Amino acid sequence: MSPRQPFLMFRIFQSPLAIRILLPVLVLLAMMTVFPVEKCAGKPVESEQFTLLPGILTPINLHEHVRWLKDETNDLTLGDVLRIPANEFSPSHGIPSFGYSDDTIWYRLQLSVPKGLNESLHIEIQPSYLNFIDIYLFKRGTNLHQWQSHMGDHVPARQRPTHGSNHIDHFPNLDPGDYTLYIRTQSNSAQLLIAKLWPTEQLVSSLTLRDAGISIYFGTILMLGLVYTLLGRLAGDRTVVTYGICVLLVGTLASSVNGIVLSIIQPEWPYTNDLVVGATNALSAAATIFLWLNILDLGKHNVVIARIVKIYCGFSVACMFTAATDLYAVYGAYVVPMHAAVLASFCVILAYRILRSPREWILWIYFVVIALPTGAAIMLQLTHAGLITATPFGLGLHQYTLLFHICAMGLIMGFRLSRIEKDRLATIKVTAATTSLVGEQRKLISMLSHEFRTPLAVIQRSSEMLMLRLREAGRDVTDRLQRIQDQSRKLSRLVDIFLNKDGIDNSDFALAREMVMVDRLLTDFVSGASRKDAEIILECIGTKRFETYVDITLVSLAITNLIETARRYAHGTPIHMTVRPNNDWLVEIDIPCQGADLNDDEVQRIKDALFRRDTEAASLQSALGLHISQRIVDAHGGSIKLRDKGTEGVELCLLLPSDEIDEAYIN
Repeated sequence: MSPRQPFLMFRIFQSPLAIRILLPVLVLLAMMTVFPVEKCAGKPVESEQFTLLPGILTPINLHEHVRWLKDETNDLTLGDVLRIPANEFSPSHGIPSFGYSDDTIWYRLQLSVPKGLNESLHIEIQPSYLNFIDIYLFKRGTNLHQWQSHMGDHVPARQRPTHGSNHIDHFPNLDPGDYTLYIRTQSNSAQLLIAKLWPTEQLVSSLTLRDAGISIYFGTILMLGLVYTLLGRLAGDRTVVTYGICVLLVGTLASSVNGIVLSIIQPEWPYTNDLVVGATNALSAAATIFLWLNILDLGKHNVVIARIVKIYCGFSVACMFTAATDLYAVYGAYVVPMHAAVLASFCVILAYRILRSPREWILWIYFVVIALPTGAAIMLQLTHAGLITATPFGLGLHQYTLLFHICAMGLIMGFRLSRIEKDRLATIKVTAATTSLVGEQRKLISMLSHEFRTPLAVIQRSSEMLMLRLREAGRDVTDRLQRIQDQSRKLSRLVDIFLNKDGIDNSDFALAREMVMVDRLLTDFVSGASRKDAEIILECIGTKRFETYVDITLVSLAITNLIETARRYAHGTPIHMTVRPNNDWLVEIDIPCQGADLNDDEVQRIKDALFRRDTEAASLQSALGLHISQRIVDAHGGSIKLRDKGTEGVELCLLLPSDEIDEAYIN
């Protein structure tokens, strides 16, 4: 099976192996979408108090020790939360995650500082796309917060504690005692919390490396995406263009999630980061699905499937307009899992193809370079949707698989571009050879034209001299001499038309039209073309008063080619040709084409010769006469039709312009 062979979806579902593989995946994803996880997974902690001691040298993961409370009304104030008992907060272990939600989440952490804390520390809250982050620190036994911080991507840049890609604020020095830390987050995107307490020196080193990495990554992605898109456009390769757009969108999404918009633009408008993150998320989802559609070539013979996938892509693109609204949470809760299910289905289809054709190396390359990173992307999407537990591995795996994918695709694209360059050089050589052949063809046509004209002139002059000398001879002799003259003039006319070197650059015929009665035209043709072993029977129905303005020689040639096509399958059976009026200005000449050898392939070959302009050379050579006939009839303003007669074969119908005249003018 070819790696680009279209894959019929209904054949997949007819396979028991495919059903066993694909059905559990889809059912599981559907159940996870319909019944989303409402609580954070993890084991509750035994102790509610976290101890901070002096001499902090490494970052501390505060999110692993918090307890959480979901405010679905978004109406709870800090005073209301302070009055809620501690046991009303649910324990969490690991990274608290709630999926796409516009609810307010309150986190509570009890701190014990037995020896005080007089070090330079900073607190960092991730992810960067949280709209509002409010932190309050209370000393136990007091109702007045000792320290407060207000962060989030909806906070104007000038009001944020620090300017950069992350939400960071200086953590205050603490006297010995017990404290309670409250963190309030609100967002219309994925709700999860990563809170770290950093020593200042280590934070500076970490931020330097992260910012440098994001900048290099974003610049590389931007360059690669533009290069792939432009090269694909120049090469006319839609898959490469789609991949270049995917690289641009996915790279922009990954960079904006890591705070590059907050770092570079430093927006004052609250919705800037939401628009960039949300829009690139929806657009990259659509572009990824469209890329898979091209890679698997599902739509070549599956128009319905291709149309459904394209409609879904359009719907995903339309969802970008929800990025700065609360509807984006609905998009994330329901459409993102659906997108993950579609990607999983594509991966299963690719795996099924590998099982069917394990020796197709290109399928293995697709699986390693594209399917495996897609698996990490699916895991990340399900994590953001709150359908699986958030872990550092699940959140960070996609970055490494994406880096691997880009490096591997860079190598593959290098080989692909090298192949395109070789094809380009080969095309240049073929073009040069074709130009040379055309020049030689012109020389050959000039030579043939001269060589044909000389003997034709001799034949014509000789026949004329014989006619003069044998005027007293019998009628049969003069008729034969007249026939020789007529045929030599006809041959001379065909030489002028088809062996003219100017005809290579000009597909139009130089017509020598004359008025002729339709019945006379066809009667003369039948008398000259009918033979004992290939008889033509002519039937004229109502065409006695019709005349046509045609080049008799060329029209006769066109009819001859149609007759010869019918003779190919008739095997000596007489050809019954019928002529009748089609309407007031057209006459129709019907030539039946039937026989045991006339199968579907032969009918298709006749259709291609008559109606296709891009017929392959091999097919055109076997039906060149039909192609020439179509050109001749087109030049006269007529047409050739192919009529299906069912079990009786097909019928070649030649339509010519004509006029009906009064009977008094008929000779």
